[in-house]
Amino acid sequence: MKKVIVIIAALVFVLASSLAYAGQFGAPEPTAKEGKVALGVGYFYSQVKLKPKDTTNFSEAKSTQNAAYLQLGYGFMKNAEVYVRGGGADSKSKDAFMTESPRSGFKSDFKDGYKPFGAIGVKGVFNVTDSFGIGPFVQASLYSDYKDTASGTNTGFAESQELKVSSQHEIDLGLGLQAKIGGAVIYGGSFAYWVKEKVEWTGKLTGAVYTATGTNTATVSTTYKEKGNVGGFAGLRVPLRSKSLSLEAEGQLKSKFSFGGALTYAF
Repeated sequence: MKKVIVIIAALVFVLASSLAYAGQFGAPEPTAKEGKVALGVGYFYSQVKLKPKDTTNFSEAKSTQNAAYLQLGYGFMKNAEVYVRGGGADSKSKDAFMTESPRSGFKSDFKDGYKPFGAIGVKGVFNVTDSFGIGPFVQASLYSDYKDTASGTNTGFAESQELKVSSQHEIDLGLGLQAKIGGAVIYGGSFAYWVKEKVEWTGKLTGAVYTATGTNTATVSTTYKEKGNVGGFAGLRVPLRSKSLSLEAEGQLKSKFSFGGALTYAF
């Protein structure tokens, strides 16, 4: 049986790799039993491609995020669970600051540390047979604001740039399939996602002005959305020594590949 589980895990990894800020969805089958709770701890690494509404002042962005969280689930009815998730998440983006000539000395990447985030979700499973099930889910996530600065020169004058990311949120709606082999659950499915955030750039030039009006400060802003709206996911849940304790690993593909894992105890 252990060999079978190892083979399944390898297949899940290959499937997911060939296939978010979202975070893990998990198997359709809830970890919390009816009328009881489940407590979990997890980590998720997201990679996304974002496109701006204003394509004149902004360009496409590639962002990554590390998220660590605690999750509390409650089985509000048989085979159905509602859960809340809270933790910390950072934010990083490639080539976010303006570095082109005549600018010099600026760093290019945006980076801010862990800030609070939260999510809420509902999922359930309809067991077609003892070993096969199908279930829908919906999940909504909300993140903190992030900010970073860069300094350098522009045409020989000192300049500072500031980037702010705000109103970052995501809504996911999907359908998963699962199969039970022994105590393990292998699962996968597809989902629709909507990711949106606001980005504001502010530049300050010392000793010179940006415009003919005489101001040395310029500010532009836009809304970013993740490219695409449909993704896929696949994962594996295996019980540990106690049937109440389980380990789950999952991969997702949206605009880019993301992955994570969670350790959950069902009371």
